[in-house]
Amino acid sequence: MTTPRIMDLISARQMISDCGAEFANWEVASSAAMAVSAAAGLGGPVAIKSAASDVIHKSDSGCVILGVAGGEAVEKAYAEVTTRAAATGSMTPERVLVETMTPGLAEVIIGLKRDKTFGAIVLVGLGGIFTEVLEDFVIRLCPVTEPEALGMFRELRGFSILAGVRGKVGCDLDALTRLVVSISWLGNDRDDILELDLNPVMAMEQGALAVDARVVLNERRERDAYQT
Repeated sequence: MTTPRIMDLISARQMISDCGAEFANWEVASSAAMAVSAAAGLGGPVAIKSAASDVIHKSDSGCVILGVAGGEAVEKAYAEVTTRAAATGSMTPERVLVETMTPGLAEVIIGLKRDKTFGAIVLVGLGGIFTEVLEDFVIRLCPVTEPEALGMFRELRGFSILAGVRGKVGCDLDALTRLVVSISWLGNDRDDILELDLNPVMAMEQGALAVDARVVLNERRERDAYQT
């Protein structure tokens, strides 16, 4: 029987980085002092987010604070995020992610889902906190080619936001399509991945940076792999 398990944040980011994704600069901290040190090392405003794997909807739980600058502000944000994480029942509320703020032209979601009938499915859509509200997404069976990935973006109702509207600069669609292809092959090659979400991916004029990742594994599959 399948037993879903949320993958550790560091392991998830490493796995996704290995297949070509780029993340904004980040560090994990487990105390206010560590968070202050991490923010100082990263430089500029940072985001403070819960890094506890059992806090699922971080924004909805108040476990994400953006644009934090200065040691005192980082200490305050750390206290607020960890308190809110504890209120959700998290087993590791003290763990936070300190991440460089990354401005983008648009926010995109790229994800995987394992369907019982069709297998791995890759998804693209307009991302961020409005993903479920807008419901603007397209799915395909894994794996996909770069032309297929580009076609997925073109099918979005909000494609003009990515392409550039009313004289605004367009996003780097080549970078986005390469990322979709890489994620689709990850879903194709690893049948222990039940779900994967990169949300949001910050689409920029040049490149694309993921700023959040969540991976759900089939724990039985992972355990059996160690036994063989």
